[in-house]
Amino acid sequence: MEAAAALRVPPHSVQAEQAVLGGLMLAPEALCRVQDWLAPEDFYRRDHRLIYESIRALDEKGRPADAVTMGEWFEAQGQLHLVGDGAYLFELANTTPSAANITGYAEIVRDKALARRIIEAGTEIVNAGFDQGFDPDQALATAQTLVQSLAPSQTGGLAPASSSLKDWFSDLRHRYELGSTVTGLATPWDDFNRATHGLQDGDLIVLGGRPNMGKSIAGLNIAECAASTRHVAVFSLEMTRNQLHRRGISAAGRIPHDWLLAPTDADDYWAQVTEAVRQRKSLHLSIDDTPSITINQLMARARALHMRDPIRLLVVDHIHDFKIDAKLARFEYGAIAQGLKTLAKEFNCPVVALAQLNRALSSRAEKRPTMADLRESGEIEQKADMIVFIHREDYYDRETHLKGVVELILAKGRDIESGRSIYLANDFAHMALRNLEGPLPMHERPAMAGASGRSRYFGRKGGQAVGGDD
Repeated sequence: MEAAAALRVPPHSVQAEQAVLGGLMLAPEALCRVQDWLAPEDFYRRDHRLIYESIRALDEKGRPADAVTMGEWFEAQGQLHLVGDGAYLFELANTTPSAANITGYAEIVRDKALARRIIEAGTEIVNAGFDQGFDPDQALATAQTLVQSLAPSQTGGLAPASSSLKDWFSDLRHRYELGSTVTGLATPWDDFNRATHGLQDGDLIVLGGRPNMGKSIAGLNIAECAASTRHVAVFSLEMTRNQLHRRGISAAGRIPHDWLLAPTDADDYWAQVTEAVRQRKSLHLSIDDTPSITINQLMARARALHMRDPIRLLVVDHIHDFKIDAKLARFEYGAIAQGLKTLAKEFNCPVVALAQLNRALSSRAEKRPTMADLRESGEIEQKADMIVFIHREDYYDRETHLKGVVELILAKGRDIESGRSIYLANDFAHMALRNLEGPLPMHERPAMAGASGRSRYFGRKGGQAVGGDD
Protein backbone atom coordinates (compact mmCIF):
# COMPACT_ATOMS: atom_id res chain seq x y z
CA MET A 1 0.00 0.00 0.00
CA GLU A 2 2.77 2.43 0.98
CA ALA A 3 4.76 1.46 -2.14
CA ALA A 4 1.74 2.21 -4.33
CA ALA A 5 1.31 5.60 -2.68
CA ALA A 6 4.99 6.39 -3.25
CA LEU A 7 4.54 5.71 -6.98
CA ARG A 8 1.65 8.13 -7.34
CA VAL A 9 2.18 10.52 -10.23
CA PRO A 10 1.01 14.13 -9.74
CA PRO A 11 -2.12 15.01 -11.75
CA HIS A 12 -1.36 16.12 -15.30
CA SER A 13 -2.44 15.67 -18.91
CA VAL A 14 0.33 15.46 -21.49
CA GLN A 15 -2.23 15.33 -24.31
CA ALA A 16 -3.93 18.56 -23.19
CA GLU A 17 -0.57 20.32 -22.84
CA GLN A 18 0.46 19.20 -26.33
CA ALA A 19 -2.88 20.33 -27.77
CA VAL A 20 -2.46 23.81 -26.26
CA LEU A 21 1.10 24.25 -27.51
CA GLY A 22 0.39 22.80 -30.95
CA GLY A 23 -2.72 24.95 -31.27
CA LEU A 24 -0.73 28.10 -30.46
CA MET A 25 1.83 27.18 -33.11
CA LEU A 26 -0.95 26.77 -35.69
CA ALA A 27 -2.84 29.91 -34.62
CA PRO A 28 -0.59 32.32 -32.65
CA GLU A 29 -3.49 34.80 -32.41
CA ALA A 30 -5.18 32.35 -30.00
CA LEU A 31 -2.60 33.25 -27.33
CA CYS A 32 -4.70 36.26 -26.25
CA ARG A 33 -7.48 33.84 -25.22
CA VAL A 34 -5.38 31.95 -22.68
CA GLN A 35 -2.29 33.88 -21.60
CA ASP A 36 -4.13 36.02 -19.01
CA TRP A 37 -4.83 32.98 -16.81
CA LEU A 38 -2.50 30.22 -18.03
CA ALA A 39 1.07 30.50 -16.70
CA PRO A 40 4.20 28.56 -17.73
CA GLU A 41 4.31 26.84 -14.33
CA ASP A 42 0.87 25.36 -15.01
CA PHE A 43 2.51 22.93 -17.45
CA TYR A 44 3.69 19.69 -15.87
CA ARG A 45 6.51 18.85 -18.27
CA ARG A 46 9.59 21.06 -18.22
CA ASP A 47 9.95 21.15 -22.00
CA HIS A 48 6.29 22.22 -22.29
CA ARG A 49 6.91 25.08 -19.85
CA LEU A 50 9.89 26.22 -21.94
CA ILE A 51 7.93 26.00 -25.20
CA TYR A 52 5.07 28.08 -23.76
CA GLU A 53 7.59 30.68 -22.57
CA SER A 54 9.11 30.83 -26.05
CA ILE A 55 5.68 31.37 -27.64
CA ARG A 56 4.99 34.29 -25.27
CA ALA A 57 8.47 35.77 -25.83
CA LEU A 58 8.09 35.66 -29.63
CA ASP A 59 4.61 37.18 -29.38
CA GLU A 60 6.01 40.12 -27.40
CA LYS A 61 8.41 40.78 -30.27
CA GLY A 62 5.61 40.53 -32.84
CA ARG A 63 7.07 37.40 -34.42
CA PRO A 64 5.09 34.23 -35.34
CA ALA A 65 5.62 31.16 -33.16
CA ASP A 66 6.23 28.29 -35.58
CA ALA A 67 8.69 25.40 -35.42
CA VAL A 68 11.39 27.36 -37.28
CA THR A 69 11.24 30.64 -35.27
CA MET A 70 10.95 28.75 -32.00
CA GLY A 71 13.93 26.56 -32.93
CA GLU A 72 15.99 29.72 -33.54
CA TRP A 73 14.81 31.15 -30.19
CA PHE A 74 15.88 28.04 -28.28
CA GLU A 75 19.20 27.92 -30.10
CA ALA A 76 19.87 31.55 -29.15
CA GLN A 77 19.09 30.66 -25.53
CA GLY A 78 21.39 27.62 -25.65
CA GLN A 79 18.41 25.38 -24.81
CA LEU A 80 17.68 23.62 -28.12
CA HIS A 81 18.72 20.27 -26.62
CA LEU A 82 15.94 20.59 -24.04
CA VAL A 83 13.29 20.27 -26.76
CA GLY A 84 14.79 17.33 -28.68
CA ASP A 85 17.08 19.50 -30.82
CA GLY A 86 13.98 21.05 -32.38
CA ALA A 87 12.45 17.79 -33.65
CA TYR A 88 9.76 17.86 -30.95
CA LEU A 89 8.63 21.31 -32.12
CA PHE A 90 7.88 19.97 -35.61
CA GLU A 91 6.09 17.00 -34.04
CA LEU A 92 3.77 19.29 -32.05
CA ALA A 93 2.93 21.41 -35.08
CA ASN A 94 2.27 18.39 -37.33
CA THR A 95 0.19 16.30 -34.91
CA THR A 96 -2.24 19.01 -33.73
CA PRO A 97 -5.22 19.16 -36.11
CA SER A 98 -6.50 22.65 -35.15
CA ALA A 99 -6.69 25.35 -32.47
CA ALA A 100 -10.49 25.30 -32.33
CA ASN A 101 -10.72 23.80 -28.81
CA ILE A 102 -7.62 25.45 -27.36
CA THR A 103 -9.51 27.16 -24.50
CA GLY A 104 -10.97 23.85 -23.34
CA TYR A 105 -7.55 22.17 -23.41
CA ALA A 106 -6.02 25.12 -21.54
CA GLU A 107 -8.67 24.74 -18.81
CA ILE A 108 -7.66 21.09 -18.39
CA VAL A 109 -4.00 22.14 -18.03
CA ARG A 110 -4.93 24.77 -15.44
CA ASP A 111 -7.18 22.39 -13.47
CA LYS A 112 -4.44 19.76 -13.27
CA ALA A 113 -1.99 22.45 -12.10
CA LEU A 114 -4.44 23.48 -9.36
CA ALA A 115 -4.73 19.86 -8.22
CA ARG A 116 -0.92 19.68 -7.95
CA ARG A 117 -0.83 22.90 -5.93
CA ILE A 118 -3.47 21.53 -3.56
CA ILE A 119 -1.28 18.48 -3.00
CA GLU A 120 1.80 20.66 -2.42
CA ALA A 121 -0.05 22.91 0.02
CA GLY A 122 -1.40 19.90 1.92
CA THR A 123 2.08 18.41 2.12
CA GLU A 124 3.50 21.65 3.54
CA ILE A 125 0.73 21.82 6.14
CA VAL A 126 1.30 18.19 7.16
CA ASN A 127 5.06 18.74 7.45
CA ALA A 128 4.50 21.83 9.60
CA GLY A 129 2.35 19.74 11.94
CA PHE A 130 5.12 17.15 12.35
CA ASP A 131 7.76 19.83 13.06
CA GLN A 132 8.53 19.55 16.77
CA GLY A 133 9.74 23.14 17.12
CA PHE A 134 7.06 24.91 15.13
CA ASP A 135 5.26 28.08 16.23
CA PRO A 136 1.52 27.21 16.27
CA ASP A 137 0.35 30.73 15.39
CA GLN A 138 2.83 31.07 12.53
CA ALA A 139 2.03 27.56 11.27
CA LEU A 140 -1.70 28.30 11.27
CA ALA A 141 -1.16 31.60 9.45
CA THR A 142 1.01 29.83 6.87
CA ALA A 143 -1.63 27.12 6.38
CA GLN A 144 -4.41 29.67 5.91
CA THR A 145 -2.26 31.68 3.48
CA LEU A 146 -1.48 28.55 1.46
CA VAL A 147 -5.16 27.63 1.22
CA GLN A 148 -6.13 31.19 0.31
CA SER A 149 -3.48 31.29 -2.42
CA LEU A 150 -5.20 28.40 -4.19
CA ALA A 151 -8.10 30.64 -5.17
CA PRO A 152 -7.97 31.90 -8.77
CA SER A 153 -6.03 35.17 -8.89
CA GLN A 154 -7.63 36.50 -12.08
CA THR A 155 -11.12 37.79 -11.29
CA GLY A 156 -11.33 40.79 -13.59
CA GLY A 157 -9.98 41.72 -16.98
CA LEU A 158 -10.87 44.12 -19.75
CA ALA A 159 -14.56 44.41 -20.58
CA PRO A 160 -16.65 46.92 -22.55
CA ALA A 161 -17.36 49.99 -20.43
CA SER A 162 -21.05 49.71 -21.33
CA SER A 163 -21.30 46.34 -19.55
CA SER A 164 -20.70 47.91 -16.13
CA LEU A 165 -22.88 51.02 -16.57
CA LYS A 166 -25.92 49.21 -15.18
CA ASP A 167 -24.11 48.44 -11.92
CA TRP A 168 -22.85 52.02 -11.71
CA PHE A 169 -26.33 53.44 -12.19
CA SER A 170 -27.77 51.06 -9.59
CA ASP A 171 -25.17 52.29 -7.12
CA LEU A 172 -26.06 55.91 -7.94
CA ARG A 173 -29.74 55.17 -7.32
CA HIS A 174 -28.88 53.52 -4.02
CA ARG A 175 -26.89 56.58 -2.92
CA TYR A 176 -29.78 58.85 -3.90
CA GLU A 177 -32.31 56.74 -2.02
CA LEU A 178 -30.22 56.98 1.13
CA GLY A 179 -31.39 60.57 1.35
CA SER A 180 -28.09 61.62 2.91
CA THR A 181 -24.76 63.06 1.85
CA VAL A 182 -23.09 60.36 3.96
CA THR A 183 -22.92 57.51 1.45
CA GLY A 184 -20.24 55.50 3.22
CA LEU A 185 -19.77 54.29 6.79
CA ALA A 186 -20.68 57.06 9.22
CA THR A 187 -18.27 57.96 12.02
CA PRO A 188 -19.39 59.49 15.36
CA TRP A 189 -18.52 63.01 14.13
CA ASP A 190 -20.95 65.02 12.03
CA ASP A 191 -18.46 67.49 10.53
CA PHE A 192 -16.11 64.68 9.51
CA ASN A 193 -18.98 62.80 7.86
CA ARG A 194 -20.00 65.88 5.89
CA ALA A 195 -16.43 66.47 4.70
CA THR A 196 -15.74 62.86 3.67
CA HIS A 197 -19.22 61.47 2.92
CA GLY A 198 -18.26 58.66 5.32
CA LEU A 199 -15.67 55.90 5.02
CA GLN A 200 -16.07 54.22 1.65
CA ASP A 201 -16.03 50.47 1.01
CA GLY A 202 -12.73 49.24 -0.42
CA ASP A 203 -10.74 52.18 0.97
CA LEU A 204 -7.67 52.08 3.22
CA ILE A 205 -7.87 54.98 5.67
CA VAL A 206 -4.69 55.79 7.61
CA LEU A 207 -5.10 57.77 10.84
CA GLY A 208 -1.71 59.11 11.95
CA GLY A 209 -0.57 60.92 15.07
CA ARG A 210 2.09 61.26 17.72
CA PRO A 211 1.58 59.53 21.11
CA ASN A 212 -1.11 61.12 23.33
CA MET A 213 -2.85 62.76 20.39
CA GLY A 214 -5.81 60.38 20.69
CA LYS A 215 -5.52 58.20 17.58
CA SER A 216 -6.34 54.97 19.46
CA ILE A 217 -9.35 56.66 21.03
CA ALA A 218 -10.48 57.86 17.58
CA GLY A 219 -10.01 54.39 16.05
CA LEU A 220 -12.03 52.69 18.79
CA ASN A 221 -14.75 55.35 18.64
CA ILE A 222 -15.15 54.62 14.90
CA ALA A 223 -15.16 50.85 15.47
CA GLU A 224 -17.72 50.88 18.26
CA CYS A 225 -20.00 53.34 16.49
CA ALA A 226 -20.09 51.04 13.44
CA ALA A 227 -20.45 47.81 15.48
CA SER A 228 -24.01 48.71 16.42
CA THR A 229 -25.11 48.02 12.83
CA ARG A 230 -22.38 45.92 11.17
CA HIS A 231 -19.67 43.35 11.96
CA VAL A 232 -16.45 45.09 12.97
CA ALA A 233 -13.08 43.40 13.51
CA VAL A 234 -10.45 45.15 15.63
CA PHE A 235 -6.82 44.03 15.68
CA SER A 236 -5.16 45.68 18.67
CA LEU A 237 -1.42 45.04 18.64
CA GLU A 238 -0.95 47.54 21.47
CA MET A 239 -3.75 47.06 24.02
CA THR A 240 -5.40 44.05 25.67
CA ARG A 241 -9.06 43.10 25.42
CA ASN A 242 -9.64 44.36 28.98
CA GLN A 243 -8.15 47.74 28.12
CA LEU A 244 -10.37 47.97 25.04
CA HIS A 245 -13.47 47.06 27.07
CA ARG A 246 -12.61 49.63 29.73
CA ARG A 247 -12.20 52.39 27.15
CA GLY A 248 -15.35 51.41 25.30
CA ILE A 249 -17.48 51.33 28.45
CA SER A 250 -16.03 54.66 29.59
CA ALA A 251 -16.97 56.29 26.26
CA ALA A 252 -20.43 54.71 25.96
CA GLY A 253 -21.48 55.34 29.57
CA ARG A 254 -19.61 58.65 30.04
CA ILE A 255 -17.95 57.07 33.04
CA PRO A 256 -14.56 58.55 34.05
CA HIS A 257 -11.86 56.22 32.80
CA ASP A 258 -9.89 56.91 35.96
CA TRP A 259 -12.76 55.56 38.06
CA LEU A 260 -12.89 52.37 35.98
CA LEU A 261 -9.16 51.93 36.66
CA ALA A 262 -9.62 52.41 40.41
CA PRO A 263 -13.32 52.28 41.41
CA THR A 264 -14.04 53.79 44.83
CA ASP A 265 -17.04 54.53 47.04
CA ALA A 266 -16.54 58.26 46.56
CA ASP A 267 -18.58 58.11 43.35
CA ASP A 268 -21.28 55.66 42.32
CA TYR A 269 -21.19 54.80 38.62
CA TRP A 270 -22.42 51.21 38.91
CA ALA A 271 -25.78 51.86 37.25
CA GLN A 272 -24.01 53.50 34.28
CA VAL A 273 -21.52 50.63 34.10
CA THR A 274 -24.32 48.06 34.03
CA GLU A 275 -26.11 49.86 31.19
CA ALA A 276 -22.86 50.35 29.22
CA VAL A 277 -22.03 46.66 29.60
CA ARG A 278 -25.52 45.74 28.38
CA GLN A 279 -25.07 47.94 25.32
CA ARG A 280 -21.60 46.55 24.64
CA LYS A 281 -22.89 42.98 24.63
CA SER A 282 -25.13 43.87 21.70
CA LEU A 283 -22.23 45.15 19.57
CA HIS A 284 -21.22 43.01 16.59
CA LEU A 285 -17.54 43.35 17.51
CA SER A 286 -14.64 40.88 17.18
CA ILE A 287 -11.29 41.59 18.88
CA ASP A 288 -7.82 40.11 18.40
CA ASP A 289 -5.27 41.47 20.89
CA THR A 290 -2.26 39.36 19.86
CA PRO A 291 0.87 41.54 20.06
CA SER A 292 3.61 41.68 17.45
CA ILE A 293 1.99 39.58 14.74
CA THR A 294 2.97 39.66 11.08
CA ILE A 295 0.82 41.07 8.31
CA ASN A 296 0.44 37.53 6.90
CA GLN A 297 -0.93 36.33 10.23
CA LEU A 298 -3.39 39.21 10.39
CA MET A 299 -4.57 38.62 6.83
CA ALA A 300 -5.02 34.89 7.47
CA ARG A 301 -7.02 35.49 10.67
CA ALA A 302 -9.16 38.19 9.06
CA ARG A 303 -9.94 35.96 6.09
CA ALA A 304 -10.86 33.04 8.35
CA LEU A 305 -13.24 35.27 10.33
CA HIS A 306 -14.65 36.83 7.15
CA MET A 307 -15.57 33.39 5.78
CA ARG A 308 -17.60 32.69 8.95
CA ASP A 309 -19.08 36.16 9.39
CA PRO A 310 -18.41 38.84 6.73
CA ILE A 311 -16.38 41.77 8.09
CA ARG A 312 -17.85 45.19 7.26
CA LEU A 313 -15.15 47.32 8.94
CA LEU A 314 -11.58 46.42 9.89
CA VAL A 315 -9.60 48.54 12.38
CA VAL A 316 -5.88 47.98 13.03
CA ASP A 317 -4.03 49.61 15.95
CA HIS A 318 -1.42 50.15 14.73
CA ILE A 319 0.74 49.70 11.60
CA HIS A 320 4.05 50.32 13.36
CA ASP A 321 3.50 47.58 15.96
CA PHE A 322 3.67 44.74 13.43
CA LYS A 323 6.51 42.26 13.64
CA ILE A 324 8.97 43.24 10.89
CA ASP A 325 12.59 42.90 9.83
CA ALA A 326 13.99 46.29 10.89
CA LYS A 327 16.64 46.14 8.15
CA LEU A 328 13.87 46.06 5.54
CA ALA A 329 11.53 48.51 7.28
CA ARG A 330 10.66 50.50 4.16
CA PHE A 331 9.63 47.40 2.23
CA GLU A 332 7.96 45.79 5.26
CA TYR A 333 5.69 48.77 5.90
CA GLY A 334 4.88 48.91 2.20
CA ALA A 335 3.86 45.24 2.37
CA ILE A 336 1.73 45.94 5.47
CA ALA A 337 -0.07 48.81 3.78
CA GLN A 338 -0.56 46.74 0.62
CA GLY A 339 -1.89 43.81 2.67
CA LEU A 340 -4.45 46.02 4.39
CA LYS A 341 -5.47 47.58 1.07
CA THR A 342 -5.90 44.07 -0.36
CA LEU A 343 -8.25 43.15 2.49
CA ALA A 344 -10.25 46.37 1.96
CA LYS A 345 -10.89 45.45 -1.67
CA GLU A 346 -11.33 41.74 -0.97
CA PHE A 347 -13.90 42.29 1.82
CA ASN A 348 -15.35 45.41 0.10
CA CYS A 349 -15.26 47.33 3.37
CA PRO A 350 -13.30 50.25 4.85
CA VAL A 351 -10.04 49.43 6.62
CA VAL A 352 -8.88 51.98 9.22
CA ALA A 353 -5.19 51.65 10.11
CA LEU A 354 -3.61 53.74 12.84
CA ALA A 355 -0.02 54.90 12.29
CA GLN A 356 2.77 56.50 14.26
CA LEU A 357 4.53 59.71 13.22
CA ASN A 358 8.24 60.45 13.27
CA ARG A 359 9.76 61.80 16.49
CA ALA A 360 11.36 64.67 14.57
CA LEU A 361 7.98 66.41 14.53
CA SER A 362 8.28 67.17 18.28
CA SER A 363 11.46 69.20 17.77
CA ARG A 364 9.94 71.48 15.09
CA ALA A 365 8.48 74.88 15.76
CA GLU A 366 5.43 73.98 13.64
CA LYS A 367 3.88 70.91 15.29
CA ARG A 368 1.02 70.30 12.88
CA PRO A 369 1.90 67.08 11.01
CA THR A 370 2.46 66.73 7.29
CA MET A 371 2.70 63.72 5.00
CA ALA A 372 6.49 63.57 5.45
CA ASP A 373 5.99 62.92 9.19
CA LEU A 374 4.55 59.45 8.58
CA ARG A 375 7.13 56.80 9.40
CA GLU A 376 8.15 55.23 6.07
CA SER A 377 5.73 57.76 4.58
CA GLY A 378 6.37 57.01 0.90
CA GLU A 379 5.10 53.45 0.97
CA ILE A 380 2.13 54.15 3.24
CA GLU A 381 1.15 57.33 1.40
CA GLN A 382 1.15 55.50 -1.92
CA LYS A 383 -1.19 52.71 -0.76
CA ALA A 384 -3.65 54.72 1.35
CA ASP A 385 -6.85 56.12 -0.15
CA MET A 386 -7.27 58.62 2.68
CA ILE A 387 -4.78 59.94 5.24
CA VAL A 388 -5.98 61.82 8.31
CA PHE A 389 -3.70 63.36 10.94
CA ILE A 390 -4.81 63.97 14.51
CA HIS A 391 -3.32 66.98 16.30
CA ARG A 392 -3.75 68.72 19.66
CA GLU A 393 -2.40 72.24 19.89
CA ASP A 394 -2.88 72.29 23.68
CA TYR A 395 -0.50 69.34 24.05
CA TYR A 396 2.37 71.58 22.98
CA ASP A 397 1.08 74.99 24.11
CA ARG A 398 -0.85 75.16 27.38
CA GLU A 399 -1.76 78.80 26.77
CA THR A 400 -3.35 78.18 23.38
CA HIS A 401 -6.88 79.35 22.69
CA LEU A 402 -7.59 75.82 21.36
CA LYS A 403 -7.71 74.15 24.77
CA GLY A 404 -9.80 71.01 24.67
CA VAL A 405 -9.88 70.98 20.86
CA VAL A 406 -8.66 68.09 18.72
CA GLU A 407 -7.93 68.74 15.05
CA LEU A 408 -8.39 66.15 12.31
CA ILE A 409 -6.36 67.17 9.25
CA LEU A 410 -7.55 65.66 5.95
CA ALA A 411 -4.09 65.30 4.40
CA LYS A 412 -4.99 63.05 1.46
CA GLY A 413 -8.15 61.79 -0.15
CA ARG A 414 -9.24 60.77 -3.62
CA ASP A 415 -12.68 62.36 -3.35
CA ILE A 416 -12.34 64.89 -0.53
CA GLU A 417 -10.99 68.39 -0.03
CA SER A 418 -7.39 67.74 1.02
CA GLY A 419 -5.87 70.14 3.53
CA ARG A 420 -9.16 70.78 5.29
CA SER A 421 -9.35 70.55 9.10
CA ILE A 422 -12.18 69.19 11.21
CA TYR A 423 -12.37 70.23 14.88
CA LEU A 424 -13.65 67.95 17.65
CA ALA A 425 -14.00 68.22 21.41
CA ASN A 426 -11.50 66.44 23.65
CA ASP A 427 -13.36 64.14 26.05
CA PHE A 428 -10.37 61.95 26.84
CA ALA A 429 -11.53 61.66 30.46
CA HIS A 430 -14.23 59.42 28.99
CA MET A 431 -12.02 58.02 26.19
CA ALA A 432 -13.93 59.79 23.44
CA LEU A 433 -13.84 62.48 20.80
CA ARG A 434 -17.15 64.35 20.58
CA ASN A 435 -18.74 66.79 18.17
CA LEU A 436 -17.57 70.32 18.95
CA GLU A 437 -20.57 72.34 20.09
CA GLY A 438 -20.67 76.02 19.20
CA PRO A 439 -17.97 78.09 17.50
CA LEU A 440 -14.29 77.28 17.58
CA PRO A 441 -12.58 79.19 20.44
CA MET A 442 -11.23 82.50 19.16
CA HIS A 443 -7.68 83.74 19.44
CA GLU A 444 -7.63 87.21 20.91
CA ARG A 445 -4.68 89.56 21.33
CA PRO A 446 -4.93 92.90 23.14
CA ALA A 447 -4.41 95.82 20.75
CA MET A 448 -1.18 97.75 21.20
CA ALA A 449 -1.41 101.52 21.88
CA GLY A 450 -1.02 103.49 18.66
CA ALA A 451 -1.34 100.37 16.55
CA SER A 452 -4.17 99.47 14.27
CA GLY A 453 -5.53 97.02 16.84
CA ARG A 454 -5.72 94.31 14.20
CA SER A 455 -5.46 90.79 15.59
CA ARG A 456 -5.91 87.39 14.09
CA TYR A 457 -9.03 85.44 15.02
CA PHE A 458 -10.29 82.01 14.14
CA GLY A 459 -13.84 80.87 13.78
CA ARG A 460 -15.60 77.75 12.59
CA LYS A 461 -17.74 77.22 9.54
CA GLY A 462 -18.99 73.73 8.81
CA GLY A 463 -16.16 72.19 10.82
CA GLN A 464 -13.47 74.07 8.89
CA ALA A 465 -11.21 76.76 10.27
CA VAL A 466 -11.83 80.24 8.87
CA GLY A 467 -9.80 83.29 9.66
CA GLY A 468 -9.74 87.05 9.30
CA ASP A 469 -8.80 90.32 10.93
CA ASP A 470 -10.95 92.15 13.47
